[in-house]
Formats: sequence, structure tokens, C-alpha cells
Amino acid sequence: MATPQSVLTKTAVLGAALALAGLTASSAQAQEATAAAAPAYVNLTTANSTPVYSQPSSSSTRYRTEPRGTTLRIQCSTTKTPSGNMWFRIYDSQPTGWVWSGHFPSQVHPPKECFPG
Repeated sequence: MATPQSVLTKTAVLGAALALAGLTASSAQAQEATAAAAPAYVNLTTANSTPVYSQPSSSSTRYRTEPRGTTLRIQCSTTKTPSGNMWFRIYDSQPTGWVWSGHFPSQVHPPKECFPG
């Protein structure tokens, strides 16, 4: 037969386990909500004339050149390029367009990484 002390102990252990499970679920949900709430793009304005390329490399096909002062919607950034320089992918560009980050004022918080991991 269970003593009142053992019942209280089991109840406390079960309550702690449920609280931990709820905390873990809340944390995972919060992370998902944060990722879902991240903006699809950031607006950046060119500091000078900015060529738009087909790949994050100046040796790829040049599509066009955006004039100084043009605001572009930047989807993400990457440094996973042959040069190691940071490049920005233009949001909703068909075909996909890339611009070198050096054509924009310095970013305190660069756009999210295009190829995380």
C-alpha cells in the first residue's frame, strides 16, 4: 500500500516531468515562431552602380547594372563563394540575381544566410 509520502513524491516527480515537457514544447514552438516571423527580405540601397549577376561570382553572367541609390529587396547572404566575399541574393528575382555586398553601406546585421549549415 502506498504511503502518503510516496504518493507526494510520485506526484512531484510527475509534475516536474510535465513542466519540463511543457517548457521544451514551448521553447520549440517559440523557435519555430521566430523563424516564421523572420522577414522574407530586407531593403538595402546601393551606394554605387551595382552589377547583378547570375551566380555569387563576378565571373558569372552579368544580367544588368542597377544605378546608385536603387533600393533592392535582399533575401539572404552568403560567403560560400570561390572568393569568400559576401554576396546578396535578390528577393523574387527571375532569374535569380546576385549582387556583391561591397556595393552597399556596411551592415550591422547582414541578411540571413542563404545556405545555413
